Amino acid sequence: MKYDAAAFLESLFKQPAGLDARTTVDIRVEDLDPEWRVEWEERAAIMEYDGKLPRERAEAAALADIAGRIRRGEGFAARCSCRTCEGHNHA
Repeated sequence: MKYDAAAFLESLFKQPAGLDARTTVDIRVEDLDPEWRVEWEERAAIMEYDGKLPRERAEAAALADIAGRIRRGEGFAARCSCRTCEGHNHA
């Protein structure tokens, strides 16, 4: 599976369907696995900063997205596997 950077960046600014201030998500941030928590924090920060959303809205939208990914059985975002990230020097 190829990584599509453009699609990923576009998805950061799409509000999940049906999400508004009254929408609740059945998964709480406190219940997220640590890896999902990191992804939620990163996505919410990007939505707030780059998307100019208020923090509460960015966090809610990010949580709705993460909850949907968990329900669909998706895994965490791909991690870098270069030697630097594994603690080794680049050749």
